Amino acid sequence: MPVLIAIAIYAIRIARAPLDARLKKRHVGPLSVTTGAVMLYLAWDWLRPEGLSAVYFIGEFAGVLSAYLMSCTLVLATRLMWLEQWFGGLDRMYRQHKRYAVWSMLLLTPHLLLHFFSGFDGSQYGYAHQTASVGMGHLLGAVSAIGLLLLVLISLGQVGRILRLPYVRWLFLHRLTGLLLLSALLHGWFLDLVIKGSTPLLASYVIMATIGMTAYAYDELVLRRREPRADYTIHRVERPTPDILDLTLTPTGETALPVTGGQFVYLRVGGWHEHPFSVAGTQADGSVRLTIRALGRGTRGLYTGVSEGHPATLKGPYGMFDHTLGGPRQIWIAGGIGIAPFLGWLTHPGAAPAQTDLFYCAPTAEDAPFLPELTAAAANRPEFRLHPTFSRSHGRLTAERIEAEAGPITPDTHVFLCGPASMIENLTRALHRQGVPREHLHAEHFALR
Repeated sequence: MPVLIAIAIYAIRIARAPLDARLKKRHVGPLSVTTGAVMLYLAWDWLRPEGLSAVYFIGEFAGVLSAYLMSCTLVLATRLMWLEQWFGGLDRMYRQHKRYAVWSMLLLTPHLLLHFFSGFDGSQYGYAHQTASVGMGHLLGAVSAIGLLLLVLISLGQVGRILRLPYVRWLFLHRLTGLLLLSALLHGWFLDLVIKGSTPLLASYVIMATIGMTAYAYDELVLRRREPRADYTIHRVERPTPDILDLTLTPTGETALPVTGGQFVYLRVGGWHEHPFSVAGTQADGSVRLTIRALGRGTRGLYTGVSEGHPATLKGPYGMFDHTLGGPRQIWIAGGIGIAPFLGWLTHPGAAPAQTDLFYCAPTAEDAPFLPELTAAAANRPEFRLHPTFSRSHGRLTAERIEAEAGPITPDTHVFLCGPASMIENLTRALHRQGVPREHLHAEHFALR
């Protein structure tokens, strides 16, 4: 109950805060998942059968909570556009997806240990299992635990870099998550004595399982056919550096995707697998500009193989990285290819801020191919100031340097960051210490794994 009160107080504070409604909405999704977990515990504690030890109950609930969080990961993997607003964009949804998966795996440790110490058959509590169900339940549990653990491990950045697993293979393995969750849910069905001893808990367990498996079925069977998409042709191809590809795509049909700068789309060219890229600009005729850095095997193949006239498909758009969330005083920070959404904002700035300072970070000037374009924009717009930052000659960007070049950071300043995860993390912490409220720090955190 104290946890629910704390959640309610937090929700009231967010609702009353002087924030854009879109910033308030992004708290609803995570708060709903947390509230669901607390309600699940209260129901399990209140309705559990008599005679079960605390050790057995906690161990079993850890397993149920693990399955609940894994079901949430499947819901967040559906790329449902209406769901974005409640998490703050698809990039944030995928971050939560990964976070819930890790927490789900961590909960398996107390589930396995406490289950072991409390006995496996439950006979001492008067709820003995049928012999046939015990072996099947343990087999399903072992398969799901090992499989899900491996899937989570290969999705961690450090492990992925060591294994060098191609994205296509990683995606194929990742699509097994729903089957492994089904195995875990059947494991609980066969062995969980709490479920067997309470009809309401059995009903809630079935509802939880149904939601997770419905999301998985939608992702596998429906999403690929119903996701908004449009056909394009690659109109212009430029390679400003040995690892940067600058594409302009024009729509070939009567309709184009309603894309704005700062969002991202999934691009498919020929047989090349689809991949998300930030939109670096749009034009009145529906053309879309994408800037791509050749990092992995797939993007390197795209860099060398794509040419003008190639047919392409775009899906989306997704993302809520939008400078209109901020106020009149803004600071934009781009690292490397993270300049893409800011290029899109400069193309169609909408309600342009009264004062904007853009810090364009790269190792050297040669690694900043869009610097001339940004310099020209700064020359034509007095409200826009450009601050090129080259780490090899200037050192890494710091909050102190930002304040020295852009002027005092006031509480109403909004900061938008896009670039390497380590840069975003370090500058977010530093700027918060400088007085920027957390709700005024906006970042695009997109990563596939």
